[in-house]
Amino acid sequence: MSVHPNARAVVSKLTIPSPIKKYFSNDVWEIDLSTNTNPYGENFADYPDIMQEDLKNLYVNRAIKVKTKSEDIPHLTPNNLLFTVGLMEGIDILLRTFCEPNKDTICILHPAFSAYEHWGLIHNLEIKNVPLSGEHLNTFSLEQVIQTNPKMVFMCNPNNPIGTSLSSELIEKVCESIDGFVVVDEAYIEFADHPSSLVYLNKHKNLIVLRTLSKAWGLAGIRCGIIFADRLIINSLRYVQLPFGLSSPTQALVRKCLSNPEKTVTSWQRIKRDRQNMIDELSTLEAVEKVFNSQTNFIMVVLKDHQRVMKLLQDHKIQVLDCSASLPHAIRVSIGTEEQNQKFMEVMYMASLGG
Repeated sequence: MSVHPNARAVVSKLTIPSPIKKYFSNDVWEIDLSTNTNPYGENFADYPDIMQEDLKNLYVNRAIKVKTKSEDIPHLTPNNLLFTVGLMEGIDILLRTFCEPNKDTICILHPAFSAYEHWGLIHNLEIKNVPLSGEHLNTFSLEQVIQTNPKMVFMCNPNNPIGTSLSSELIEKVCESIDGFVVVDEAYIEFADHPSSLVYLNKHKNLIVLRTLSKAWGLAGIRCGIIFADRLIINSLRYVQLPFGLSSPTQALVRKCLSNPEKTVTSWQRIKRDRQNMIDELSTLEAVEKVFNSQTNFIMVVLKDHQRVMKLLQDHKIQVLDCSASLPHAIRVSIGTEEQNQKFMEVMYMASLGG
């Protein structure tokens, strides 16, 4: 199996894990004495499917087409995607496969998901942050990105923790302007109004798109992420990925969810409606300095008195994410149930009245 020319040199020396062979010459083995597993095991005695071709086709035909018009999606096959143990593993194996420790640089559009820097530090890579700019923090200097000479650029679209989106044109310009890989993290794409970067996957061979089932699909507990890329990139990642990481119970639950997605997909519209209502209400409150228009299932809010409002929320046993390290006086608020949203807003109204 071919290795991408920009993979680390060590990858070409590795052996790719092989599937457990269930068949031979179109027939099934009657007795399998090759795996050294306990023959008295019950439900999960067998190793999980390492290829997951049916599951990959299900994701392409159900999950993607829910969000993006069929005619806009390039022809994708199981060779274009890799399931990972959450989006976190996706970030990790991308860096392990393509970035040489103590040599390569990764560029991060900042503020950003903290895992990019976390794994970059673990792999001894040079990290260069390029700040997001503009009133809505939804643009950046292309020239600054180019100057970092990155092996890999990470960008959230929509952004975490800000919630706003980058233009497709700007992402394309990055793909065209650097020799390295452009990683677009679409963890929240199902809540966005803009199209997925998947529509450009065949056009730009250095484009990599990350997805997850943790957020919009409500499956954070099963740990399932997805990497979309050119088949040569995916091939290279398989040499490095931990074998059999996507467990049989996880695969079964993913299959169940994707086979009947209607209830989950309906909830996205409700979340988007509640998001806009909260943005409108928060924008009128005295305690609030700024509310970012969101393309996700959360809202970034800049407070006038951060410490007092955080204390008030804590007193009412409401937890939000303190984002003041990324943006002064900011909090990130997830869209919850109607009752949860109402209780949060009651405290925010209280804060605005001096409570």
